[in-house]
Amino acid sequence: MNSSSADDCKSNQDRALLQNIEDIAEVAVDDLHVHLGFPAPLIFPDVWRDRAVRDWTIESDDCVLRYLFRHSRPARHLEFGTWEGDGVLRCVEECFATVWTINLLEGETLPDGQWAYSSEASDSMPSIGSVQQFVTNDASWVRTDAYGMIGHKYLERSFGGRVCQIYSDSREWDISQYPAGFFDSAFIDGGHAPDVVMADTTKAIPLVRSNGLMMWHDFCPLPEALELSAPARGVVAAIGGIRRSLAESFQKLFWIRPSWLLIGVRR
Repeated sequence: MNSSSADDCKSNQDRALLQNIEDIAEVAVDDLHVHLGFPAPLIFPDVWRDRAVRDWTIESDDCVLRYLFRHSRPARHLEFGTWEGDGVLRCVEECFATVWTINLLEGETLPDGQWAYSSEASDSMPSIGSVQQFVTNDASWVRTDAYGMIGHKYLERSFGGRVCQIYSDSREWDISQYPAGFFDSAFIDGGHAPDVVMADTTKAIPLVRSNGLMMWHDFCPLPEALELSAPARGVVAAIGGIRRSLAESFQKLFWIRPSWLLIGVRR
């Protein structure tokens, strides 16, 4: 298959993915408080409003997520995908929640065998537990979502007493001892392959109480996003694949523009 045919095939696949989610609502960031019943609007910095999709950064999503935690004020929050602990910090710094967060102990590996997350080693790296390193001719690299790197940011800020860290493949995590509706909110940001996102979503739904919030990261229903981001393609494919069950489980389901965030309010 030549490159032109491959590009056409990918474009057709992306169009099919978008068709599966075309009925998901879009909510402007300035109207978020209206749709969630919060008393005050989100103060969203102008610097992020008119950026092209390729220039969207986690800082804008961080602003939205902190607003959601600050106003929904969960007591118990569930998170799929700890990584270095930024997600935990967004929650515990904005409310008094205890956070249950789950991550593969050995980190995520891509289909080609490469580490999903890594950074060049430096003297500022944490010394909490062991780390995985890979040495090249030019540098030494540390796997940032494995072993001692998992959650190091919330540990360094002394929030460990409010965090239940779970080391597991989320698909194998046993939830049988958690009562239905145990959590006030959940954030899906672990593995981005469609089967993982679907499994995490399906597992989280019964654990979140009525009127509780569920949030998915790396969701964006724009063609440019799917062209740029493999995680976005995975999340969009997953949401489209379970669209019917989501309609039954959520009273509201919408994408926040501009962001990489899908929000659901449980029935």
